[in-house]
Amino acid sequence: METAAHSGKHATWLELAVAPEWRRNKCKIRVHALGQREGGCYAISMDNRWLCVGSGGLTVFHGLSAALRFLKLLRIDNFEPGEAADVGSVCSGERYCLCEDKGRGLLACDCATCRCCTTH
Repeated sequence: METAAHSGKHATWLELAVAPEWRRNKCKIRVHALGQREGGCYAISMDNRWLCVGSGGLTVFHGLSAALRFLKLLRIDNFEPGEAADVGSVCSGERYCLCEDKGRGLLACDCATCRCCTTH
């Protein structure tokens, strides 16, 4: 899969959230491990485009549970595991990290206090 940095194409949260159900059923949503760390970071792709924030930064989820929670919030049940990727090869630009809080909500991740594979 091409990287967001090289292809210039990415999917946004808004595009994924407001896509009609028929379109989401046709989309190929994948959850990709980033790096080799156990319990590490994950990214999501939609039709071979990395999920990014509106400004273009790659959305990184600290832990698989955070990525799955994000998909559940958007009522996306149809997804599959994607190929693992090195965070540097996925995106050389900005990243927006999310983690799960104890109440199973999503929060912006403080990567300095967790073992996040990204470097800011």
